[in-house]
Amino acid sequence: MPLAGRRIVVTGASSGLGAGTVRLLAVRGAHVLAVARREERLRALADELADAPGRVVPFRADVTSDADARAMVAAAVDALGGIDALVNDAGAETQGPIDALPQDAFEAMLRTNVLSVFLCTRAALDELRRSRGVVVNLGSTVVARPPRGRFGYVAAKGAVEAMSRGLAVDLGRDGIRVNCIRPGIVPSELRGLTEAEERARFETGMHLGRQALSEVGDARDVAEAIAWLVGDGGRWITGAVIDVDGGFTLGLSDPNPRAS
Repeated sequence: MPLAGRRIVVTGASSGLGAGTVRLLAVRGAHVLAVARREERLRALADELADAPGRVVPFRADVTSDADARAMVAAAVDALGGIDALVNDAGAETQGPIDALPQDAFEAMLRTNVLSVFLCTRAALDELRRSRGVVVNLGSTVVARPPRGRFGYVAAKGAVEAMSRGLAVDLGRDGIRVNCIRPGIVPSELRGLTEAEERARFETGMHLGRQALSEVGDARDVAEAIAWLVGDGGRWITGAVIDVDGGFTLGLSDPNPRAS
């Protein structure tokens, strides 16, 4: 197994891309500290993966808290023996134009999407230096192709992308690689629906005319890219921003997305 024994922390692990990443990493043999605020979901995920080659350890934390970020790292050291990779997946969005979006909602997006990356990476830095480890941050293709009414989320994910490049430069001499994955339109709970509701909506074809591939992506597609970056395949890659989006950033607008 390509990731056997790797010690990986995944934030935002209770649903969506985070949970999908935990599943794939554990199946590939990695030992994972699964971090989120919803402890009951983390425990259910760990129970689901009890027979996987890798071990999943649930840990409740608010990654916008410095104390919780440091406690997360201490838990990873205690449970896993260290950290080989950190996947910063925690995220949140409130939509609205600038004249309607409340300031506290904008600040909350910056805390959840941007400050969490700063706090968790800083807290894990000593362990990552010891292991010459990897950081993967989750951005979004909205940075390259902004939709209307989502400027706050675009701003937050743009900051994550820029921070990833800056950290790649700063930490490269320590042997630490830092990269950013930009998922495309993937069913998730981020926009207020369940993953199943979003998948049913996407499978009507409503979004497919905006991407090159006429199929709906899912968490596993993103998780495969993350697994590659934290494994040996990505050993010479840092500062990269990788689109996993079915061709969404190509900027298509096809009125007949299912036409051959």
